[in-house]
Amino acid sequence: MKIPLRPFISMALFFFWGGMAMSFLSAQTRRSEERSIYVGLMGGYGHSESQGGIADLRAELLLSVSRSLKLGLGLGYLNSSGQMHGSEFGGMMGGMMGGGGGLAMGLDHSFTSTPLTLTAHLRRPLSHSAGAVLLGGVGYYWSRYRDITVQRKEAFGPHLGLGADLRIGRNVLVIGEASYRFVSFKGFRADPHPGFDFDERGHRMDGFWFFDQRDGRYHFHLEDGQRDEFMRNLAPFDIDLTGFSIKAGLRLAF
Repeated sequence: MKIPLRPFISMALFFFWGGMAMSFLSAQTRRSEERSIYVGLMGGYGHSESQGGIADLRAELLLSVSRSLKLGLGLGYLNSSGQMHGSEFGGMMGGMMGGGGGLAMGLDHSFTSTPLTLTAHLRRPLSHSAGAVLLGGVGYYWSRYRDITVQRKEAFGPHLGLGADLRIGRNVLVIGEASYRFVSFKGFRADPHPGFDFDERGHRMDGFWFFDQRDGRYHFHLEDGQRDEFMRNLAPFDIDLTGFSIKAGLRLAF
């Protein structure tokens, strides 16, 4: 039985942000503590349940609320793409379907997402120049999926993670973090890819290939003049970005 994780994540974020609020209130009694603005640039690798490997970039503006707490507003960029052309795709189809079909045009698809995130960073010093960070927050994601057509969706989801920083100059830190996001985009429609397959006697049949999310496979459909109606009746699929991300970069203090 699949255990739903979102209620537990929401509860964890509730207590996490509650702790941040208490830290903020207690910090008001220590007005002499350092208050700075930081700008961070990070890049790395992410992995999601449906997209596999993705490039993960983020720029973040952070406000130091207290010596241990920072709030960050980030703008990110997530990208994954895949390309298969001609006989390569045909070979894959043949292996999956037991035949020797192919495409009249290549498969070239990409998925990008631009998340706007709000994250709390709770830092614990490890030495004079290094520290460990607990982070958590929420993000709003805009996405763009391009196959033959372009489809756009939006989604909302939380993220949690751990990080570390090392001061290498008066106003420069090297930073790294590992985080896990929970976000899924729903309602994408498959595009038909014109192509062909062979019947049991080896005769070529013209039609189109389509992806069916229910079994995670590509299937061939013989051209019968009802392509549009067939695709409308095909169940939509989701793109799940739930997964981990590892990033590193620099943070500048002002």
